[in-house]
Amino acid sequence: MFIQIGLVPNTEWLKGSMELTKFGEIVVGPRGETSVPGVFAAGDCTTVPFKQIIIAAGDGAKAALGAFDHLIRQ
Repeated sequence: MFIQIGLVPNTEWLKGSMELTKFGEIVVGPRGETSVPGVFAAGDCTTVPFKQIIIAAGDGAKAALGAFDHLIRQ
């Protein structure tokens, strides 16, 4: 069973601070990086193609590793 709790990401507060799609999703690269250097995002509010909890959890780990990599290279 799949229970859907909504389709619209709660990212209104980010408008103007980083790149969002017309649907309000945060645009991320392959490591979870956003258009703002040093800022990473993960989960259902991003442009990942599938919106399920296990995928969001994996993307969270990926974004954390991307942020760690970014910090150690600074």
